[in-house]
Amino acid sequence: MRRLEDVAIGEELPEHFSHLDQERVLRYAGASGDYNRLHWDPAFAARVSPTGGVIAHGMLSLGLLSAAVTEWAGGPEHVRSLSASFRAPCPVEATLRLGGRVLEVDAEAATATLAIWAVLADGSAVIDRKRSRAVVALDAGGRG
Repeated sequence: MRRLEDVAIGEELPEHFSHLDQERVLRYAGASGDYNRLHWDPAFAARVSPTGGVIAHGMLSLGLLSAAVTEWAGGPEHVRSLSASFRAPCPVEATLRLGGRVLEVDAEAATATLAIWAVLADGSAVIDRKRSRAVVALDAGGRG
């Protein structure tokens, strides 16, 4: 668990990179039960996908981002909330760059609010940093 006195506004989470290949997307489909053809059928996706090809599940992207926040927070029990605004689909075979930045530290509540995001190699947003947030609990050293 991160200590309240060690977290500062503007602090950046370590960047994570995650490659979304077809196998990973298919495994996610099996785990989630979402077998929409957009995620596995190239001919179908070529006709209907905004990218012209197969895309990863939005919730897979959010799950990867959640894992990055969880690691920074010190475990899943410290993540109080996540909210995301999806900006664009993620093509299969893309690599996501996942990150976050501390926007606010609430000493009284012993929490930090983070802007979180996921972007493609060209910088285009998959999860929008302006509208996506995580709130994590901090160790107040007996003060909270």
